[in-house]
Amino acid sequence: MEIEEIQKIASKCLSCKTKPCRKGCPLTNDITEFIKCIKVENYKKAYNILLDTTILQPICGRICPHKKQCQGSCIRSIKGEAVDIGKLETFVGDMAIENNWPIRKIDEERKNKKIAIIGGGPAGITASAYLSRRGFSVKIFEKHSNIGGLLVHGIPDFRLPRRVIKETIKKVMELGVEISTNQELGVNLQLEDLEKEYDAILLCFGANISSKMNIEGEELIGVYGGNELLENQNYPDFQGKTVAVIGGRKYSNGCCKNSK
Repeated sequence: MEIEEIQKIASKCLSCKTKPCRKGCPLTNDITEFIKCIKVENYKKAYNILLDTTILQPICGRICPHKKQCQGSCIRSIKGEAVDIGKLETFVGDMAIENNWPIRKIDEERKNKKIAIIGGGPAGITASAYLSRRGFSVKIFEKHSNIGGLLVHGIPDFRLPRRVIKETIKKVMELGVEISTNQELGVNLQLEDLEKEYDAILLCFGANISSKMNIEGEELIGVYGGNELLENQNYPDFQGKTVAVIGGRKYSNGCCKNSK
């Protein structure tokens, strides 16, 4: 995205003192302040402002439901179009990747505390970053061969490029966060073992189970839950077959990737 377009979007922001956009953001990003920095082309400061509340700027900028959250609360939306906050956040996040801006430490002194995080999805990645920034020793245990969780297994590449996920995770790992993959809780990873080594354990494995319709035939062979299908990435061959997709949410495009 060109600088001129970004500046044009940012110029629409009225810098409201009440910051309704921030109230509409689940993370309470200081949107007004980071846009002020964009207006004066201080993009690194804009990035550091976002770091106070989110580690995943280039990801959230692409996939968050902005129209229901920050943009939905924008004063501009009352009589016209809201400021495209998602594009601004994406731009700043991508610039941070391109320029290798680090996730800055909050506390340089290392604490003599070890924390285990079960699950390497968005919650686990974010928690590990903030804990590591404050000096804790953190290790993520992930059941798959790579971390990313829903970002990798639930969102198609055309909506969220894998390079963006990889580079964002890389910045978190540079904080000193360790990763242990192919470790599944209750299978080859036990809480009682972790309790002996770690001072705290944070469970971040999510609830990636598809909702059931409770109708006849739902348990038959050939009927798949969208969440499980995407997570396991073991897609049946749908070529030349008729496929019915029940539900039109964001996961549907990914589920149908092998159909024609």
